[in-house]
Amino acid sequence: MKEKELFVDFKPQQLVLYVEKEDGSYGQVVSGSYLSKNYLDDYYDKVKKWDKSLKEQLKKGEISPVYYYLIMQEFGEKDLASRVGISRRRLKKHFRMKHFVKMKLLLLKRYADAFDIPVAGMFQFLVIGEKAAKKLSVENLESQNPYFTISKIEST
Repeated sequence: MKEKELFVDFKPQQLVLYVEKEDGSYGQVVSGSYLSKNYLDDYYDKVKKWDKSLKEQLKKGEISPVYYYLIMQEFGEKDLASRVGISRRRLKKHFRMKHFVKMKLLLLKRYADAFDIPVAGMFQFLVIGEKAAKKLSVENLESQNPYFTISKIEST
């Protein structure tokens, strides 16, 4: 591939590639990512729609928080089951609210650790509008009690 054919003007994501230069030598060229430039916005739009759809299903009780986080954090069933220390069959049961509500706190904690969220995150969402998000920061502070988290919201 020639140097002219390769260059993509996309500053947010730069790549270093080795190509044939105009003089016939090979060398490095800094270029933007073609995929990021042309498809990244589409990907984020799809994830946003998927997130909205899953949250609606969660509100209606059609799915559990375990399923929501599995999808949104792009876990595989086998990987999540392994991290939590349960079988895939048991994991799939936890996708439904009727089984989720029967879970013991220790198992909820293992799920929360796998998803890297506080246990409280399995029971609530903090919703901040786009305008307010620019002015606020939310930080989850750990305590000595692994089942208790402090959410700190500050204006920036």
